[in-house]
Amino acid sequence: MASNRHPHRARMSGKIKYIRGRIPAFEIPPYKGRRYDDMVPDTLDIQERINLAVNGLTGPTDPELDHMIYFRVDFRAHPPIMGHGNSDVCVSKFMESLPLMRLASGSHLNDHIDPLWMELALRMIGPGGLSYWPISPYVNRPPDWCEPAPKGSKHFALPTWNGRMMGAMTAYMLRDPAGPWAAVNRGIVDGLRKVAITEEDYAYFPHGAYVPGPNGPRHARVAWKPFGIFSSLFGWCIAGLAQFHRASGYEPAVDLAEKLSRFLAFHGAYFGPNGEFLPDNGGRQWTGPPRATHRIHFQHHATPLLGIADHAIAAGSKELQEFVIKAFEWAKGKGCDLVGYFPENIDENPELECSETSEVAAMIGLALKLSAAGLGDYWDDADRWIRNQFAENQLLQADWVYHVAAGAIVGSQMRLPASAVQLGKETTDHVPERNLGAFAGWPSANDWYVGQGYGIMHCCTGNATRTLYYIWEHILNFDRGILKVNLLLNRPSPWADVHSHIPYTGQVDIHVKNVCRQLQVRIPEWVKPSQVNVTVNGKRRTLGWSGRYAIIDAANPKDIVTLTFPIAEQKVEVNIEKQNYFLTRKGNDVVDIYPRGRFCPLYQRGYYRQNVTRWKKVARFISNEKILW
Repeated sequence: MASNRHPHRARMSGKIKYIRGRIPAFEIPPYKGRRYDDMVPDTLDIQERINLAVNGLTGPTDPELDHMIYFRVDFRAHPPIMGHGNSDVCVSKFMESLPLMRLASGSHLNDHIDPLWMELALRMIGPGGLSYWPISPYVNRPPDWCEPAPKGSKHFALPTWNGRMMGAMTAYMLRDPAGPWAAVNRGIVDGLRKVAITEEDYAYFPHGAYVPGPNGPRHARVAWKPFGIFSSLFGWCIAGLAQFHRASGYEPAVDLAEKLSRFLAFHGAYFGPNGEFLPDNGGRQWTGPPRATHRIHFQHHATPLLGIADHAIAAGSKELQEFVIKAFEWAKGKGCDLVGYFPENIDENPELECSETSEVAAMIGLALKLSAAGLGDYWDDADRWIRNQFAENQLLQADWVYHVAAGAIVGSQMRLPASAVQLGKETTDHVPERNLGAFAGWPSANDWYVGQGYGIMHCCTGNATRTLYYIWEHILNFDRGILKVNLLLNRPSPWADVHSHIPYTGQVDIHVKNVCRQLQVRIPEWVKPSQVNVTVNGKRRTLGWSGRYAIIDAANPKDIVTLTFPIAEQKVEVNIEKQNYFLTRKGNDVVDIYPRGRFCPLYQRGYYRQNVTRWKKVARFISNEKILW
């Protein structure tokens, strides 16, 4: 039985039958670090957003069913309701993000869930090494992506979700190196290699679900070679393989990641020769399941592309790096690059025109990773997208949700008597509050909710919270005495605390903690180098330059380095989803938009236009650990 140092460990409900009985012991090392209070500019603060995201990951879970997530959150209902479904397998994304969020924020909120999820991960490891999901009692069928679905088995394995489980257990392994996680992940890799089919220089998994057999996993039913959107499912697996290989050096993982990446990039009929996104049906007359259409689904291209990038950068695969860059550049032109709005479906005229947070999150992750690897200069793209659509897509307030249906401001009001709630499958218990910190499923360019659909699908929360960590990780880095600040956002660190006044004023204060033989600060795209002034403890200092980075030599503990530059408002007209919008921008931040949204309008940021910095008191945490993700 598992052992750990958690004093209030949750108990498995016994209602879900997992494939494994006895599991090895594991530990959850405490999140150690320095805590202190500070006064900082009241601007976008990623640590605060990460702290709130812990609620968005742990709040919409079911304590009666092993804290499985409620995938669907419906804001049309009165009162708002959330329910289980066959996409609750997205809990594996939550399992990956949660330790990253705790590492960056130090939050203890609902930390009784962590050991239960870790136990759940181990209980799903079946014969042959693969991770098997149980057929859930509240759904009684596997996810739609299982076609052809298993028959007669209570458990099924999908390569996609084995990839996400590898990601979660790699995070656990990095925190608990003596635990069972590395061995379990090696088993998953070996199990995936056995079911993969290799042809020439690529490999693929026959589409559908796998069930346990006496001689290892076997395909549930007659399978077929995946093309189009079905080939994209490998991307989640590639990401997990790359994360595990980078952390452990297990060579079979990188070999399989390379071959799967080559199939998806060059043989899966989902990307063109110049990286362009192809239709979901792979550009062919489709005879498979109805999910494959002629639409070009942005997220199912962008998120797998992030997995290929993880592998290509870590393994130094030049051909795949070039492919990722071409595809990323093509994708940038299909959204609103100014604010980071990317459509759910490209070149399509669906009834519902909106974005998904998942694709915004993936594009930010690509911009950050490619820039950090020296494969492009996309720091300014990331800055715009982070500050605008991405930041606005996180649920920060709950009161408006109660008015959506109660005020009859959606087309069909859904009043729910208590008898209408399916006990064991749905809940109306404080739904908006439990989802604070989660991310919008279908936002528009000016509204968190578009009035159609149910508001949140938690695949977006799983993807976006991981991107929060990418942002946190890439704001700054310290290497061999050089502190490099890439994004001018508030950020505490062991080396220096960054206080950003942007967009109130063009000012950034860097409170140095450790000796820096050099400080490099990237200057925003709207600023000319000649417009930048710097002082150290109030005294003018001469700047050097390396591209867009201002160079300050020698900073010592307790030094305050202040950079100032002009910032001004500008009016911009953009067209998004066939709608003209009039933006007021200040630096890279949109501070107003017209027309304004109806349900939860975005960009209600008039306070930024006052040109005087507002301050706030925050609780800071600086971890003793560092996980590269």
